[in-house]
Amino acid sequence: MKFLFVTDTHIRGTNPQNRKDDFISTLHNKIKEVLDIATENKVDVILHGGDIFDRPDVSPSLARKFVLLLKNYTFPIYSVAGNHDIFGQNPNTLNRTMLGLFDSMEIIKLVNPGEKIVFQDGILKIQLTGQHYFYGIDREKKEESYIIKKEKGIDYAIHMVHGMLLEKPFFEGMSYTLIEEITDTQADITLSGHYHSGYDTKCINGKYFINPGSLVRINNSLSELSRHPKVVIIDINECGINLKEIEIKSAMPGEKIFDRSKIEAMAFRERKLAEFIQGIYSTGQYNTINIAKIIEQISKQQNLKQEVIKEALKRIGEAQELLTEKEV
Repeated sequence: MKFLFVTDTHIRGTNPQNRKDDFISTLHNKIKEVLDIATENKVDVILHGGDIFDRPDVSPSLARKFVLLLKNYTFPIYSVAGNHDIFGQNPNTLNRTMLGLFDSMEIIKLVNPGEKIVFQDGILKIQLTGQHYFYGIDREKKEESYIIKKEKGIDYAIHMVHGMLLEKPFFEGMSYTLIEEITDTQADITLSGHYHSGYDTKCINGKYFINPGSLVRINNSLSELSRHPKVVIIDINECGINLKEIEIKSAMPGEKIFDRSKIEAMAFRERKLAEFIQGIYSTGQYNTINIAKIIEQISKQQNLKQEVIKEALKRIGEAQELLTEKEV
């Protein structure tokens, strides 16, 4: 049985400020190419690692454009929700998002936590599970989001997570999970998104950990200039697991689509921001400007209950929804 894995498409209706191309047109061409790759490789199922949309409430006209594209193909698409797909980092808001609508219309099938989907391919049984992004996914008890068990009679297990799964430690102040922390998983293949740069596929004790990087390049970083978007074909048969990475041909070289002057200016601002944040570290104050992280820091200092934190995040999500309704 063959799967195609792609992640972080970030469908949006505006151009990232550092790009010179028509982003919507470029993204449409990329997704069409992904679907064509799936056709050429006789893929059975497409798997998406989350952040299908760049915001939970993209316009119906934009969504329609991609629905019409998907209708030209017959592949079932299974996905988890990313942080950009939901309000307030809360997957309970999915029923009020465009991704939730896609799921209810069976355009995309969400793989919800605790759900086990089984594919039968001849004598093989392949289990698919998933974990949506949520506030704190890479903090306490993070292994619960990444480590899964196979059901009895399952030959191979695939697990998708939209979380910061990395091969090596990241910078201070960022929550993440290292691959070495979750090698006890019974998943034969762990697929992750969220980290746009991706990493080379890792195989540890016969278990694969895969993140090909985001399909789009929207970050204001010099590293995105040289990165080339790609997808992964996963072929599971009686002989085992075979992987093939395929680069997206329609993805133009970074120097042609990025405004380098803006990227360099952003890099300068990021350095200054890093110095500012380091100054905050040295004073023992809040170690991030992310509002969810600030709430976490306050909760620790004032010994707030988890219920209070969740309620604060819920209200932030509701405020975001209210603001977007006013924008419309």
